[in-house]
Amino acid sequence: MPKAPAEDAIVGKILKRDGESSAIEFSRAGADLQVAKLTLVGDDLRRSGEACRVEVAGTPLKLTARQSDTGLRRYQIAFPACAFTFDVLDGAILVTNEGKACELKDAGCRADPEGLWGMSADEIDPKKGEEMLGARARVEKTVRSTFRALYDQNKKEKAIRNFIVKEQAGFSSWREEVCRSYAREPDFGYCALRLTEARAIALGAQLATGVKLPPGVAEEVAAENTKKDAKK
Repeated sequence: MPKAPAEDAIVGKILKRDGESSAIEFSRAGADLQVAKLTLVGDDLRRSGEACRVEVAGTPLKLTARQSDTGLRRYQIAFPACAFTFDVLDGAILVTNEGKACELKDAGCRADPEGLWGMSADEIDPKKGEEMLGARARVEKTVRSTFRALYDQNKKEKAIRNFIVKEQAGFSSWREEVCRSYAREPDFGYCALRLTEARAIALGAQLATGVKLPPGVAEEVAAENTKKDAKK
């Protein structure tokens, strides 16, 4: 089972969104992780069809640790104009921002931070292509076996069982959506490897600590249990 990467996996590296656009660099201040540099690339709000580039001022930026059910370390960036959240992966970060792009009005720029920020296209060693694909195949095997164990653990709980099946079924299409624009992805599968590792860790966390359902699904489970109790 892959282990959750520590923050040292990203310190001192320049991570680029999709391997070629926005960039972030992390450093440490004592024991605290911080953003040493952040560059956002997006769409110019004043000139349609043109790109914009913003070097975020006020660095280093503080990070706040957030709770996560994924088994990964999660942080939120203290940048009011674009306070996105990310999970720490192996030499990369996976950014989420509730599907919203950030509007940096003073700079006239709209930038979408969501996606994988990791190794840039020119850092990928062509000789590592087969190695990455092989590593992904091994992690895929771990994902499948862990999912089967998780399913067996919850097969008597219909709502939980349906939730984890739906979540697993949607993983491949979500991974494809995130990785389709990553630099040189068809040749190396770097993005897919990182996301598959994250999926393996998330499944391992669910297996170890239990499946935590979203509010709507949790209510469904409670209602189902109430019906069961009434029939006894």
